[in-house]
Amino acid sequence: MASPPFYDSSMAGCEAFINACRIYIAAKPWDFSDVTAKVMWVLSYMQSGMAQQFCDAFLVYMQSAEYRTEFLQAAPGINAIEILYRNIYQAFGNPNKQATAILKLTTMKQGTKTAEEHVQCFKQAYSRAGYQETAGIHELKRSLNTPLLDKCMSVPELPTTLEKWYELVIRLDQQWRQAVAERKIFTARGGSRPTQRNQQQQSQPWRPQMPPAQRDPNAMQVDHNQGPLHCYNCGQTGHMAGSCPNPRQQQTRLMSAWNSGSDADRNELWRMMSGGTQMQGSTARIEEVPENPPVTTPNHQTAPRTTQPFQFGQ
Repeated sequence: MASPPFYDSSMAGCEAFINACRIYIAAKPWDFSDVTAKVMWVLSYMQSGMAQQFCDAFLVYMQSAEYRTEFLQAAPGINAIEILYRNIYQAFGNPNKQATAILKLTTMKQGTKTAEEHVQCFKQAYSRAGYQETAGIHELKRSLNTPLLDKCMSVPELPTTLEKWYELVIRLDQQWRQAVAERKIFTARGGSRPTQRNQQQQSQPWRPQMPPAQRDPNAMQVDHNQGPLHCYNCGQTGHMAGSCPNPRQQQTRLMSAWNSGSDADRNELWRMMSGGTQMQGSTARIEEVPENPPVTTPNHQTAPRTTQPFQFGQ
């Protein structure tokens, strides 16, 4: 059997302290030989604050004739220890329990409490407030959280008694909490099984992503539209006729391109041969020069020519 807590004269804990003393004495009556032993045991738990002053004052009162008359010579059928409880409540208890209960009832909100916890608190305040049942139903609905109240109001036939409202609120709250718990379990199970696509992605080795090549911001649009270089001498791409590696075919192809081309072709041919200086369209024709037979000359290996780059300031 648990002993009552030490009382510190607080108004909120006064009634709880008295009830704890009642329970202990009723459970173990053989521990107390007479009413004085009960009184001394109750006073031993009043050791702080104003409760300590009450204990000191009552010990002085126990030496008086009034104490012997009121406690030791009490009429038959009167429990003398209840007189002490009444004095304690008059000194520290709530003088207007109904007003306190009404204030608590009208300001109560469910918050984070479950429906069971909220209903128990609501019942305690409602029993002391003195409200009628219709007003109690209104205060209960006001105190519920909005999602739970919406579920209650969606019921086809709403209950008409406060007890039925208690049952409805608790049942819907339990269903909602069970659905939330099951959803968490199902989500955890689904997340623990990787799909086939995820398995394929995990099996592939990781490759770093290379950044895309950045385009030169100074590039001109004409460079974008210009095609590859084309040699009018040998017909190959990648170089111009002025630097063609087959000079023996140069005269024949130049003559053929000049005679058979249009004015635009002739201008382009002249630009390429003259290093970039264009002339207007010309109707002049290049005379054919007979091709000389190739002369065999001994090949001599020479060192490659090294072109010195331009150095600014020389």
